[in-house]
Amino acid sequence: MADNIAIQNSSFEDLTGNPLINSCGTGCAYNNGPINGWTSTGGQNGSQTLNSTYYSGPLPDGTVMAYSNGGTISQTLAVSLLPDSVYTLSVYIGNRLDNQVSDYSFSLLAGGTVLDTFSGSTGSITPGTFQQEFLTYTTGSVVTPGLLGIQLTSAGQQTDFDDVQLYDPPSDGPVATPEPSSLLMLGMGLLGVLGVAGRKQVQA
Repeated sequence: MADNIAIQNSSFEDLTGNPLINSCGTGCAYNNGPINGWTSTGGQNGSQTLNSTYYSGPLPDGTVMAYSNGGTISQTLAVSLLPDSVYTLSVYIGNRLDNQVSDYSFSLLAGGTVLDTFSGSTGSITPGTFQQEFLTYTTGSVVTPGLLGIQLTSAGQQTDFDDVQLYDPPSDGPVATPEPSSLLMLGMGLLGVLGVAGRKQVQA
């Protein structure tokens, strides 16, 4: 079973103490940070609501996203690496309708050491939408010591981030919820096994 490792304010919905006080158009608001649970360095980083001027559909999760203009948003987690394990970092990246193309990256760290990095350009994403990207890191028998960390970086113009998730082994993503029909079949199978076992006990 996959475990979703706890990330503070993973979808950037927590605006406690940091209201969106600046207007970016009709129904759109933003702040210049700080972003609760995250550390911002360089550039301009903050939180922003969705607006039809910039996006044609809903956010991947909630109504608030993080943005970065040439900066970095990072967070240190409360867990360390396990040996011989696979970790998958999932991040949704947005490309605004006004097509502010920017290179971006997101990284997985341990003890401040970068383990692996996914790099891309928002220009490869359909304008007005978000695209889910994955970084997968496999450990060996010896692991880099220290707490895990996540780092989201924009190399220039605005990059929007949402719904940051980290899964530990053996997952490469969230666990699918069984369909009701599958659960029914499983239940019927278990009842059949119990019935056979009961008949054998009576015959003994």
